[in-house]
Amino acid sequence: MSENVFRFKQFSCSHGRSAIKIGVDGVLAGAWADVSGCSDILDVGTGCGLIALMCAQRNPTARVLAIDIHRDSVEEAAGNFSNSLWSGRLEAREADFLSLSVGGQRKFNLIVSNPPFFSSGISSADTPRIIARHEGILSPATLIENCRPLLADRGRLSMITTADKGAPLAELANKNGLCLLRYQYVKGTPAKPPKRILLEFGVCCDIKESLRIMSPGTDNSLILEISPGIPSDEHRALCRDFYLYY
Repeated sequence: MSENVFRFKQFSCSHGRSAIKIGVDGVLAGAWADVSGCSDILDVGTGCGLIALMCAQRNPTARVLAIDIHRDSVEEAAGNFSNSLWSGRLEAREADFLSLSVGGQRKFNLIVSNPPFFSSGISSADTPRIIARHEGILSPATLIENCRPLLADRGRLSMITTADKGAPLAELANKNGLCLLRYQYVKGTPAKPPKRILLEFGVCCDIKESLRIMSPGTDNSLILEISPGIPSDEHRALCRDFYLYY
């Protein structure tokens, strides 16, 4: 098997051409997002199409549109979709999120993303992977500030980002008419501080819903490994439908 193909339980995903390779963040985002009751899902910054494929596997009827500005990524995602069990419900499109949000002609029950998280400077000599990880191209804030035209009634926005951005993004969401529905910190091991946070926002129906307190408490942390190389029971439960060894 090629080193550029990642095999899951129900699909294989080539990621040799994509700007972002398959990693833990993408799998967590695809497994944690609430796909229940969704007929239309949008995967923003799809890369090789991993999260879109996971959503299609988890929801047997939803249509999934996967967008990216990197042409090689879109072409690779399209190939992965065509080789999957859900090819009829998956579409890869070269598109910019901001352009798609203008007008909002198509509404989605769920927008899900593993958006860029690193904000140091980039240059024209940098690789597509570095550019794809850069917040100047697409950031969690951009998603929050521009998702409303694309969300259906009771639609949701789900993402993964660095742990330090959780509280500021929740505050930004409040200012944009979104409330924090769920969140979960992610720790590598029990003794380590959280490195990532999973977030889900929805359109605010009651201002009280938006006043949720965020704290990196143990009770709300997903522990990835109980010791090096040994996944926690919670991590296994979340990802057991995907990883071959879970």
